[in-house]
Amino acid sequence: MDMRERILAVIAEKPEMTVRSVSLGAGMSDSMLNKFLKGHTESMTIKNAEKLAAALMVDPQWLIFGEGEPDLAGDIDGLFARIPPDQREQARRVLETFARTGTDG
Repeated sequence: MDMRERILAVIAEKPEMTVRSVSLGAGMSDSMLNKFLKGHTESMTIKNAEKLAAALMVDPQWLIFGEGEPDLAGDIDGLFARIPPDQREQARRVLETFARTGTDG
């Protein structure tokens, strides 16, 4: 599945979404997104792809590269679950440091 197919799949899953509503939500013209979806435009900037991911409410990494899961993690537990098991201890230490000292610390 390529990025075009992922965009169309998300829109198809959510009845409240249309190509038009997604393009407007991403701050791009309808024609720009339609041209991309129909293959008349071969590529899209990362910046625009990230805006599309936000409008579609999906993970940008998944939308652009097809990696990971489409759903955005809504909480810290969801994010933590997506960290590879062998890196979770390091992530826990980083979070503890932030909690203790703040991000300036």
